[in-house]
Amino acid sequence: MQIGLNQNVTLDGRTYHVQTEDVADRSELVSQVFLDGRVLHTYRSPYGEWKLEPDWEKRVQEQAQKQHTLMVAATMRGRLTPQS
Repeated sequence: MQIGLNQNVTLDGRTYHVQTEDVADRSELVSQVFLDGRVLHTYRSPYGEWKLEPDWEKRVQEQAQKQHTLMVAATMRGRLTPQS
């Protein structure tokens, strides 16, 4: 399974890039917010225990979308911006 979500968010004239991906070899979803190529924030969500469930792949996809949406929303609200 390959998951990769990417979205640009413009706030106060700055463009932030939000990226969520499945790091399968570590069984975790990683979301990052970038500004000018620099990582501002990282959020990791392990899912190794879900692999015991029959529908684990669907659950991981749903979590990736939810996590990505939350990171985008937090960025749009100014919660994940550089401190002045």
